[in-house]
Amino acid sequence: MNMLDRLYIRAQIGMLKAKAGIKNFFASQDGVSNVVATIIILLIVVLLIGVFWDRLQGWLKGLMDKIFSSDYDASGL
Repeated sequence: MNMLDRLYIRAQIGMLKAKAGIKNFFASQDGVSNVVATIIILLIVVLLIGVFWDRLQGWLKGLMDKIFSSDYDASGL
């Protein structure tokens, strides 16, 4: 067999295994609870960012001011 043929067959087998794994993930009860838990965690993170947006924005502004307020000359950094 040619090397390219072997690589193609391995890629096809890998894709079929990945497809079966994804189907099993969504079919199992554990997979569904993992998806729900991930969505809840993302919602909590978004809500925390919303609550602390003013403080976070002030902190980022201060950080950017420290970074970009340096004086550079024509010779570079």
